[in-house]
Amino acid sequence: MKHNNLAPALILVVEDEENLRRLFVQFLLREKYNVHEARNGEEAREMIARSDYDVVITDMQMHKMSGIDVLTTAKIKDPLTQVLIVTGFGSISTAVNAMQQGAYEYLTKPVQAEALVIKVKNALERRYLQQKLERQEKSLEEHHLLIERDLNLARQVQESLVPEFFSTQKLDVSVKYFPMIGLGGDFADIYQQSPGHVYFTVIDVTGHGIAAALVVNRVCNEWRKWALEGLHPSEILWRLNDFFIRTFHDTPLFLTIMLAECDLYEKTLRIAGSAHPDALLWRSSSKRFQHLEAQNIIIGFEHKRLAEFKEEETGLEPGDVLYLYTDGLIEAENEAGKPIGLENLQRLIKKHVQSPALQSSADIIDDLLNYSQGVVGDDMLILVAAFH
Repeated sequence: MKHNNLAPALILVVEDEENLRRLFVQFLLREKYNVHEARNGEEAREMIARSDYDVVITDMQMHKMSGIDVLTTAKIKDPLTQVLIVTGFGSISTAVNAMQQGAYEYLTKPVQAEALVIKVKNALERRYLQQKLERQEKSLEEHHLLIERDLNLARQVQESLVPEFFSTQKLDVSVKYFPMIGLGGDFADIYQQSPGHVYFTVIDVTGHGIAAALVVNRVCNEWRKWALEGLHPSEILWRLNDFFIRTFHDTPLFLTIMLAECDLYEKTLRIAGSAHPDALLWRSSSKRFQHLEAQNIIIGFEHKRLAEFKEEETGLEPGDVLYLYTDGLIEAENEAGKPIGLENLQRLIKKHVQSPALQSSADIIDDLLNYSQGVVGDDMLILVAAFH
């Protein structure tokens, strides 16, 4: 940037009247500016091509190339170059037209030294501010591109961590995830503790974006350690609550969770939740949904004793299907702003209970997106576990 104490501004004076041109040059040299002079528009065009001018002062009426032509040439070279138009009193309307085409200001003949110096100073200040704004906008754009790149990478990492499918002879589990902004706080995990002992969970951290995604992935690292020990769901939630409060006590984040433990040999299911939507267990024998609640406090709110955490146990039969999901499914709204609600969600899920788990999870999310016309207000995630 030229407009500072170390590098005086560079100004071009374009005037075909020699005496007036020299007078302008003297005024400007007195102010310690670097000044070039051109005798006509053609010469000015060549000089503009060779040098970077902060300000161009040009007469409006010249032979062949007019002041408008010089203005256009200067602006093509550098849109931030400030152009002052010099015109006779009777041609002010023409000068105003030049300002509409990008000139900064105009001066009327005879030009007073004080007026020239003031307008040049103001023009340089305007150029300086425009350059500063341009740099800030460029920096902001680069910052946004960096954030977008990081978000895309974080989204890819999170997608790679959410399991899509797990299968044994006795169980198929599928997960379908549709984040609202590409990256969110919904998460699912599946962990096989032994051949007949499988845990799976659905988690929802308050908020969206990188922070929520980082927290939920950190939480999953913890719960897997306790699943490895073969702990009951209620004890895992108790330990998770204690860990969350110790680790994230100074944040406004909380999380809800539904955690299931399956013994495929004993055909039992234990489940515990923390302020999360109830699990739905489709009973193949009765053709009905059983709600599995076992609700506890939201994770991260306050310390509780282990005895205060509860879980629910039930038997399993071939053909039973378990559905764990986040509240984004219940809250999906149609064009009229009406949430689908739990009853309608059950009707929607019921259409797909006979489908394989992998197909069922995808179809349920697709139906919800059709219901909401593709516009969602929260992340949507569903885990479907089909027992054989």
